[in-house]
Amino acid sequence: MTPIRQYVDLLSVQLRSMRDELWFVAILQLALSLGLVLGMGYLIPDVSEVTAMYLVTGTATQAFVTVGLVMLPQNLSQARAQGRMEYFLTLPISREAYLLSLVTVVAVMALPGVAFSLAFGAWHYGFSLSYDPMFLVVMVLAVFSLAGVGVAMAVYIPHQQATNAATQLIIFYVLFFSPVILPSSQLPELLQQTAKAAPPTYAADAVRATITDLPDTSLTKDIAVMGGFAAGSIALSAFAIRRRG
Repeated sequence: MTPIRQYVDLLSVQLRSMRDELWFVAILQLALSLGLVLGMGYLIPDVSEVTAMYLVTGTATQAFVTVGLVMLPQNLSQARAQGRMEYFLTLPISREAYLLSLVTVVAVMALPGVAFSLAFGAWHYGFSLSYDPMFLVVMVLAVFSLAGVGVAMAVYIPHQQATNAATQLIIFYVLFFSPVILPSSQLPELLQQTAKAAPPTYAADAVRATITDLPDTSLTKDIAVMGGFAAGSIALSAFAIRRRG
């Protein structure tokens, strides 16, 4: 069986196993996006168009972060604790195909939150978005870079409780201490430097570069860095689980 056929079959298995969860995740994503778009707007006085664009595009990026760096590592860590991961590792399948099927499911779960954040946010704050065809590439790379890191967390962190704690810290960091919802210039110098090592920074910047006319974006750099995060994290995770299997 070819790796592509393995990937298709594994993706079908993953989607079927999560069919009862997908609707719940979609509703959760919509509620989180609505809360961030409205709630952060209440906290920030006199929201300008530039601020609104940062808030809306950051909320869309947060949808990728929620499923890729929180839900995925938590679910995968739970699967490892329950022996479900070990079951898949006993099968004669490509480890890369297995990991890519997990990442694809993440993309499916993230799309409702991303689409709703952009559509509702632009309507609520009264500005228009201009979609560049590269936005599709950015979405794919955002999912793979963030979910790839999420998979690596679940594989390399030895305990489920530690994985859950790490994911909660990530959400807290992304919301308040990274240039995802806020411009980098509003952060202290230390946080501006640490953000350079965080994949959500590049995902948010790439989203802004392809759907807004905000200045100081760097799409080429964002794509290169996200591609590096995606390839590196998937390769390291596949290496780790190949040794386990």
